Amino acid sequence: MRKFSTLDEKQVLQAGAGALQDLGFTIDKSESELGIIVSSKDRTAVSVGQTTLAITADLACALMGSYSNLYGQTDKMQKIQASLVVSPSLAQNSTVVRVKFQSIVWNQMGQVSRFETIKDPKIYQDFFERVSKAIFLEEQKI
Repeated sequence: MRKFSTLDEKQVLQAGAGALQDLGFTIDKSESELGIIVSSKDRTAVSVGQTTLAITADLACALMGSYSNLYGQTDKMQKIQASLVVSPSLAQNSTVVRVKFQSIVWNQMGQVSRFETIKDPKIYQDFFERVSKAIFLEEQKI
């Protein structure tokens, strides 16, 4: 969450949308009257180490005469979602921006293997730096 010293919610929402697009997100839903944006991007979730380990274990099981499908349980695709909410903070003459990044990971069999909130501070810092820069440039008419 971050506060910006402006009451122009529309400007802040546009800056947030631009920042998400700069980070490779596609805007899926936008409700400007409510100050909400939902966006996503698809990425591979394949890990060479995870895949190699699973295939090696499957081969070892096959050589011992048993069946294992660890490869089918390895990660394949992920969707990273970003939810953005912009709201006024009238008591402080500012606008509050809240953003949450989440990851949904599917395995080789098409099953969801993980759903988690992304806690890496770098993605949040990068997002808010872009929003701050966009607001500054707009205010300076640059």
